[in-house]
Amino acid sequence: MRNATIPQDIKKPKRKTIIAYKTYFDDFMDKLSVDEQDKIEDCLLLLETEDKIPRHYIKYIKDGIYEFRVTYKNNEFRILFIYDGEQIVVLFNSFKKKTQKTPQNEIEKAIRLKKEYYEDKRNNDRKQ
Repeated sequence: MRNATIPQDIKKPKRKTIIAYKTYFDDFMDKLSVDEQDKIEDCLLLLETEDKIPRHYIKYIKDGIYEFRVTYKNNEFRILFIYDGEQIVVLFNSFKKKTQKTPQNEIEKAIRLKKEYYEDKRNNDRKQ
């Protein structure tokens, strides 16, 4: 077997920056067990570091809102988020899934938070 050399000009994928908008995600995480928190953090690491994520982790909902899916033991957790460009992921509301469909009120909340996020971002850009 011959030694293969990796060309130096191959670019490593950039890490995405994951931010939680306001305190919704942190408030959700505070209610979970340490093991559940660890599982969610491990799965979010995939979102941060991988360009191609298995389809069962992410589902497009609507209006630029995505659902990140995490399963731990018999629990299903959902984190609603957006991509702000190619390298920024913004986490919004999260919940423990109890029904087959994503609750409409959670989707509406994420859409509202998305609007707030972009308004805050525009206002901060104007101040600079």
